[in-house]
Amino acid sequence: MGGHHHITPPPVPDYRIYKVEDSPTYSKVQERLAKHGLKDPWARNYVWRCYLNKGIKRPHWVMFDFFTWGWKYWVPLLGIVIGAEQFLGINYHGHPKQKHGHGHDHEHH
Repeated sequence: MGGHHHITPPPVPDYRIYKVEDSPTYSKVQERLAKHGLKDPWARNYVWRCYLNKGIKRPHWVMFDFFTWGWKYWVPLLGIVIGAEQFLGINYHGHPKQKHGHGHDHEHH
């Protein structure tokens, strides 16, 4: 009837196959730390992330990088554009700010 499903867990790889020297990401981190006289002894524990999808350089961060690329430039530019529109009185509602001449000087939306 069932209930005797013995699922074998996935094999756990040997920890010795993951080396910081084989990962360009973590070897750069180690080099930057070494310039300051520091070393990360736990970096080996994170190297496995680089091996998840060997064909893709950064599997989990690709979309994040795509949407945040250039934010240092477009956020201030967006602020400048909004400020300029407010300062110049640019209106995208299609209703110019003018008097109707019949005592109806309030805006219609």
